[in-house]
Amino acid sequence: MKKRTSDKFWFPFWVDKWIFGSIRIECTTAERGIWVDLLSLASKDDGHIRANEETPYPLQQLSGMLIIPEKELDDAINKFIKNKKLTRLKSGTLYVSKWDKYQFSDRHKRRVEPGMSAKTDMASEKKDAIIYNNKVNNKTIKNIKDSCVSKKKSPKKKPETVTFTKKGTEITIPVDDAFDIWYKDYPKKVNPKVALDKFKARCRQGQFDEVDRGLTGYLNYIRNELDRRGIELKEFMPYVLYPQTFLNKERWKEYIGVKRIVNL
Repeated sequence: MKKRTSDKFWFPFWVDKWIFGSIRIECTTAERGIWVDLLSLASKDDGHIRANEETPYPLQQLSGMLIIPEKELDDAINKFIKNKKLTRLKSGTLYVSKWDKYQFSDRHKRRVEPGMSAKTDMASEKKDAIIYNNKVNNKTIKNIKDSCVSKKKSPKKKPETVTFTKKGTEITIPVDDAFDIWYKDYPKKVNPKVALDKFKARCRQGQFDEVDRGLTGYLNYIRNELDRRGIELKEFMPYVLYPQTFLNKERWKEYIGVKRIVNL
């Protein structure tokens, strides 16, 4: 049942997803403004945009409420549905896709929402502080013990390697060399040291092949966008992901399998 009054006074706004996410590339400036308006309205009804539980807002009413021209609002909604950011339910009402995924945890809600118990949260923070102090103390004791152990030089560590298959042949090379090859193809050269750390973490988890295929798809995606917009790479560069962003939270998976579109 639709709530008569909302217990939400604001909603979480995820900065990285807003600045680096796909909506910045897919939508115009006006459409991004409409999207924030729809999110604000959806936050009053747990992700739903509707006049009643089974009744959608008439376009004219929604347009007047948000002070947006009807055609512009209708085009934006259809685009959001096409891009799977909105879902039109059987009743005709709208729902923000993955709404639950982007909400705060119960613990964080206690910090920011009125009426929630702060006592439980304070106890939790105290517990976290005790655990942290114990970890610090244990680490200090371990360091002292280690310093008292024989000072024999530890054997030199072998460099990390990555193994992959190319044209039916299994190849093993140092991770640093693999990164140099990968980074050379990446279109935006920013913070290579940070990117290298992320790259090594992916290789340790056996994700090198996925990351490499993701880059191939991402390069195809960028070329397709350049052709579609009729612009040069330097004009599109502000929208290109930072390498560390591409390597974080499995962003590369979004582009695996993207093919080059050739306009005849």
